[in-house]
Amino acid sequence: MFGASGRISRAKYWRSVVIFSVAGLFAAIILFTAAGLAAPLFIIMVVIVFIPWLMWGFAINTERLHDRDKSAWWLLLFYGMPAVLSHLAKAAWFAGAVGHSLLQPVLALTGFALTIWGFVEIGCLRGTAGSNRYGANPLLQSKRVGRLS
Repeated sequence: MFGASGRISRAKYWRSVVIFSVAGLFAAIILFTAAGLAAPLFIIMVVIVFIPWLMWGFAINTERLHDRDKSAWWLLLFYGMPAVLSHLAKAAWFAGAVGHSLLQPVLALTGFALTIWGFVEIGCLRGTAGSNRYGANPLLQSKRVGRLS
């Protein structure tokens, strides 16, 4: 579940994303109901729930990038840069409240474009045909397993 090696197909990726999202929803419900607890205990609960959940999401996306023959470093471009650009866009908006600035929409649209690119790259495009540096094609592996059973 937390391993970030090997490759996964698009179908397995989307099944994992659904399970990941439902698990995140349940975790959020549990944490919101526990919000009345003492602060140190609540922080411990958040760390116990949130860290493994993030590692799981990292593993899912990394394995999918591996299927595309890309390293996990691409996650910085698809997730990290949009987050940074979003904060910069907010700062530009507040700074531009005095005067008109094109910086805010340019930063926001660039972050949005990177998010869309990441969505297409990770969730929509077919994996590398045949083996790549991260392992065998998961589609061919599942066909072989089907023939053996």
